[in-house]
Amino acid sequence: MNVLLLSADPVALDATVCRLMNLDPELVLTNQAGMEMGLGTCRQEEIELLGDPVDSFVANDFRVNRKPMKAGRSGGGMAVIKNALVPRPYIIADKCVKCGVCVKMCPVTPKAVDWHDGNKSNPPSYRYDRCIRCYCCQELCPQSAIRVKVPFIRRVFGKDGGHEKLSS
Repeated sequence: MNVLLLSADPVALDATVCRLMNLDPELVLTNQAGMEMGLGTCRQEEIELLGDPVDSFVANDFRVNRKPMKAGRSGGGMAVIKNALVPRPYIIADKCVKCGVCVKMCPVTPKAVDWHDGNKSNPPSYRYDRCIRCYCCQELCPQSAIRVKVPFIRRVFGKDGGHEKLSS
């Protein structure tokens, strides 16, 4: 989109990107969760923009789902397809210091990443049937202990060129 965006407010940054895609930021679950957690705002009137006018960069034809989304679980066959094709986060136990940032930042209720067994001396674990694949956990982990793995079938048959992609 030929823009460089910087912000101390991650919610405002994501909201601005949504507006560049001609997408209502309030339709994005992570924006809503970020606002509820007090991490920032997606309200346009509360965001101060500097530089070139944003309107000149809006891509009205950007291909994105503009329907309201609902938090929660995918049911039945959709969950199987999602787990087979959509990259998912995982925790590298040796790097995890069990700080709980990933748990705190998980925007879904009940949490997709949590101490499901109640034992906080172990790294948190995932319940992928709850995970909306927002990757907030991975982005905000202060130890870079969370990576994203592309499922095998997608690596073989998908557009990822047959290569596993792990982000650091």
